[in-house]
Amino acid sequence: MKIGIIGAGRMGQALAGLFTRAGHDVILSNSRGPESLADIVDEFNGHCSAGTVQEAVDSTDLVFLATPWGKTAAAVSVVENWDGKIVVDTTNNRTAPGPQGVIDIGGRISSEAVAEYVPGARVVKALNVTPIHIMATTLSAGADPQHAVYMAGDDDDAKKLVTDLLATIGGVAIDTGDLHTGGALQGMGGALPGDMEMLSVPAAEAKLAAAKS
Repeated sequence: MKIGIIGAGRMGQALAGLFTRAGHDVILSNSRGPESLADIVDEFNGHCSAGTVQEAVDSTDLVFLATPWGKTAAAVSVVENWDGKIVVDTTNNRTAPGPQGVIDIGGRISSEAVAEYVPGARVVKALNVTPIHIMATTLSAGADPQHAVYMAGDDDDAKKLVTDLLATIGGVAIDTGDLHTGGALQGMGGALPGDMEMLSVPAAEAKLAAAKS
């Protein structure tokens, strides 16, 4: 699979490592341009190249948003057409861990706000509830899928593609529902974040059932 990543910080690099080790081809992009990523992409065994944000969208099967919340809208605004593109939103409306880091967005669902930034895209919320360093060291290419990854979205075909991709890095997608309901459960103040580990599938399903009850 060919994967675009918008954002080349800790999350973007963690995703690039996971996907390239699984044999996927990645286009990594940021707001500063491909030249700023030359040293970073060299670390990823020949499966990663640097590109513009537009190239990361146009030349791939799906795109991951791995930007800080405050930079997301500007980062995706350079793309002229999002129609039909699968966009995996890993962002959270926060600047730092803990309650003091949460950004007030007026009670909105963060992924619905992201969906407005990428009109016409099929948005899937995933990989946002686990701290980056835990996710990066727990998931593993070639491992039997066993670590739960919560996922929300309105498009079944998009969620199926994300499910298949997660399986290649040892993740099992746990569907939390549509972007509004499931996105709220996964978002800041939702019931699903907070664990300092990746849950097993039974544990994640039990937590989701309790959250919905």
